[in-house]
Amino acid sequence: MSPARNVLPREGGFVLVLVVLMLFAISVAGAAGYLVVNTEFSMARYSDQGAEAETIARAALNRFIAEQLGVVGDSVSYAIGNGVGLITSRKLFEADSLNHLYYIRSEGTVTDAMTPTPARRVIGAYAYHRKRPLKHFAAVMVAADQGYSYGATGNVDGNDQNTSGDCAGGGLPATTGIIARTATGAQAGALLNGSPTGETWTGGFNQIYDSVALRWDILSDPSFPIEFDGAPPNFASLPADSFPVVRMIGPLAPGSSWSGRGVLIVTGKFDPGPSFNWDGIVLAGEVDDINQGNIRGMLVGALNGPNLQSPVYWYDTVRYYSCYVHAANESLSYLELVENTEFEAL
Repeated sequence: MSPARNVLPREGGFVLVLVVLMLFAISVAGAAGYLVVNTEFSMARYSDQGAEAETIARAALNRFIAEQLGVVGDSVSYAIGNGVGLITSRKLFEADSLNHLYYIRSEGTVTDAMTPTPARRVIGAYAYHRKRPLKHFAAVMVAADQGYSYGATGNVDGNDQNTSGDCAGGGLPATTGIIARTATGAQAGALLNGSPTGETWTGGFNQIYDSVALRWDILSDPSFPIEFDGAPPNFASLPADSFPVVRMIGPLAPGSSWSGRGVLIVTGKFDPGPSFNWDGIVLAGEVDDINQGNIRGMLVGALNGPNLQSPVYWYDTVRYYSCYVHAANESLSYLELVENTEFEAL
């Protein structure tokens, strides 16, 4: 056997350098592979988050449009899924006194600890603000067969009790006293005024329901948010010019504790007592046959369908006050999205 050859020092140094170079090359290749995989992972993650952010932006926009009631807020945010939708609105111009055009901007943001910057998408759209959506044709509109002002205390009046000096737009021409399906009038010493005093709309419930242009299906839905739902506010704590929306799901026989102002929504049968007083608009799914109380504004009844209590008699007063009706009606204002105007903004 031949003796082992001794490795010269310079040969050992070459091998060491070669090993170091190979380890360096392997490290570089590994780092490059990691960067490629990490970049692809990040791009996929950003893509998923971007799609989620766009979904959130569209969801926030649709929710804002659907839930808007009254004054249009400047900004509002919603927590949706894994992100946040931020809404900002800006009035562009007034088409007329009752229809204002708004630009609505919805920004969806998704934040993830695994990514350095949050994903953002912005959706823009245009919407009309319908300032006073409820059409008012009479002091009392009810889809009952007959509607009457009745008795010594009965007084239904379609003449405007306000003047132009009371509010902007006050002092309107006289409207109808009572609108019903087949007959209206005053009985047993009651008063019925207006121009005309009464009208019968032979189109029935659908004609009365459609004419007022009211989103009753939305307003009467328990899932639709109403600030004062199930109980009236403390009106003494509200500003004098505040005409809120108040809702009762189901029937209501209100007395003095429910007296107030604004829009009163009763989704069931409305059966007021003599101590009830309201300034503004009363909307009812059904109206009892004998009614008392004092309404300074207007009543629209039987919005659930043809009134089961027919005829309807009003023993106290319903008198048309345009200023109260205007103020309450603006509390019902809503946004209506202009079709085909949604777009992805920067």
